[in-house]
Amino acid sequence: MKAYISKRAARAADRIDERWRERADHPSTFALEFLEAIEELEASGGVGSPFPTSKRPALKRVLLRKSRCHIYFEVDDVKLAIQILHIWHGRRERAPKL
Repeated sequence: MKAYISKRAARAADRIDERWRERADHPSTFALEFLEAIEELEASGGVGSPFPTSKRPALKRVLLRKSRCHIYFEVDDVKLAIQILHIWHGRRERAPKL
């Protein structure tokens, strides 16, 4: 499967990466973990935890353990594609609006 990153997810990844590079002891942690997660999603066919919403019943998420961010995505089995919709920090009290 091939992963595609939405504009919204790309902007979120850029913001998170910038914060990590400015403030963290290991500045490349988020970027490396995010790239590894994409590779894993592509290799596994989108394995993740179901996180259905009323608008997106097939929504899933996967946790980036070191950076504590969730990647929210949907799998299109017909097109053999994974659409990464958003990246959201796990410390927030609520999930993103998707």
